[in-house]
Amino acid sequence: MCKTRILSARDQTIVSGCMGCGTYYLWHNNLLVNFSAEAFQEFRKTVNELPFYKNSLPFPDEEERVIVHTPHEDICFAFDYEEFELFKMAIDEALYMSEVYTLMRQ
Repeated sequence: MCKTRILSARDQTIVSGCMGCGTYYLWHNNLLVNFSAEAFQEFRKTVNELPFYKNSLPFPDEEERVIVHTPHEDICFAFDYEEFELFKMAIDEALYMSEVYTLMRQ
């Protein structure tokens, strides 16, 4: 079992990581998605390049949401604007903190 460290917590999103194996754990609500370090970097790039208003659509509750696909074919996230912004911040912060912890170990 990996010994993880919380790298970011924003609203309903928590990102933790294992400094040993490099796995990132992205928790949102009751969903947990694991990423290799490389896959997490790619996911971040994809999420940050996704413009909310060009890609959002109305859901049955009449709330505009954007769908974010993950590297796991059957798993997608759906975010309203505020959730999406907090989600992106959590990912960015997690990668930043990961770099900080790496530098501290050197």
